[in-house]
Amino acid sequence: MTTQHILLVESKPNLQHSLSLMLKQEDYRVSLADTKEEALAAARDLANNPEGVDLMIVDLDSTTHETCQIFMHALSASGISIPYLILAEEIEDQSIDALKKHGCLACITKPFEPAALLRSVHDALDCLSPQDGHQRGRKQEKSNTESAVNG
Repeated sequence: MTTQHILLVESKPNLQHSLSLMLKQEDYRVSLADTKEEALAAARDLANNPEGVDLMIVDLDSTTHETCQIFMHALSASGISIPYLILAEEIEDQSIDALKKHGCLACITKPFEPAALLRSVHDALDCLSPQDGHQRGRKQEKSNTESAVNG
């Protein structure tokens, strides 16, 4: 079985290190990015790579509706289709709804228990099976389908 690949976007070095170690202990392959811009660049680089990216975990420092819109627009403009989880200190209901309509599988409020994050990661990856058409971090094809969201 191929190791699932997670792209972790976290600007705080200590948290990035801790989360990365936790995910690696669960046998995930982890790539790191400090900023959303770095993450999108890495995702573009990996889009034509057979290894691809299965899931992106993004820590949004600011979760206002405007910040979420900017993130969603940048992700769409990249042409990459990667399911993602959002980590945030607090997030508006309006933002959660918009993110979930745009492919976000879960919004996890900080502080969180490590087990809760791992459960969300496992659940997200379990619902993304190749039988359902999931392709690891690929260029989007023109389609109106989005990832199912379990609210």
